[in-house]
Amino acid sequence: MGSFSPTDAPTGFLLYLPKKEGAAPVVLIDQLQRPVHTSFADFDENGLDDFVICEFAKWTGNLSWWQNKGKGRFERRLLTEQTGAIKTAVRDFNEDGRTDILALFGQGNEGFFVYLNQGNGQFQERQILQFPASYGSSYFELTDFNGDGNEDIIYTNGDNADYPPILKPYHGIRVFLNEGNLHFKESLFIPLPGAYAAMPRDYDKDGDLDFAAISFFPDFEETPAKSFAYFENTGNLTFKAYTFPEVNNGRWLVMDAGDMDQDGDTDLILGALTFETVPDVGLVDRWTSLGLPFVILRNQTIGR
Repeated sequence: MGSFSPTDAPTGFLLYLPKKEGAAPVVLIDQLQRPVHTSFADFDENGLDDFVICEFAKWTGNLSWWQNKGKGRFERRLLTEQTGAIKTAVRDFNEDGRTDILALFGQGNEGFFVYLNQGNGQFQERQILQFPASYGSSYFELTDFNGDGNEDIIYTNGDNADYPPILKPYHGIRVFLNEGNLHFKESLFIPLPGAYAAMPRDYDKDGDLDFAAISFFPDFEETPAKSFAYFENTGNLTFKAYTFPEVNNGRWLVMDAGDMDQDGDTDLILGALTFETVPDVGLVDRWTSLGLPFVILRNQTIGR
């Protein structure tokens, strides 16, 4: 990113880390303005992976795809000069045989934009969901939530770095069902103040999708334990929430899911960032003394 705090300084970069032992890392693209996400696809169909990079920045960010020219050379192709790009997903959304881009934006003009690949390196922008400027969009994933064969949008909003931050009842997890032709309709809302990510998986192996979620801005005075929540799907769009005893040992900013111990179920890893809370309730001293960079939550479903 170059900087966690808001900035337009071009200090971010895209780094390639080879898996081969002893191989040196390589900076592929530098002078990026606070890059926060990268997706990979062959947008120009020349057999080489291109990149689409979200430069969130502060005032002057953008969303661009970087054309792979071979031999480690990449050329920027601007999609939009709008700041606040958070995350992208690449799919053939209009089923024309070309790879398109779905992007989530915060920073004022919040919402989802799709960039339809017209061929010859050209894309057509279309906004498919728009949110209020105060929403605090933070994350999304695509998954078939209702089992109809179409990928739906799982979305969180909870960015709350206001001065001072005010708890917002509209923060949380939302499911937008895919009605076809790039039309999405909200069908579920789970309140979670300060929500920063929600990952839908069948964590308990019962055939439906649950949610693991983190909040970077929970109610630190009353319910700091809601910085992580596991929402078990109990049917009929109802969920039962859990957390873990050591949840207050870090302030969880990022999360990923995967079968880390290779036992057949989905585990979680939470990444921490020690950052001041408003109001100060003593948690920063605790986080600093413990110094936890991450915590692994091992799923006990298999073999219990």
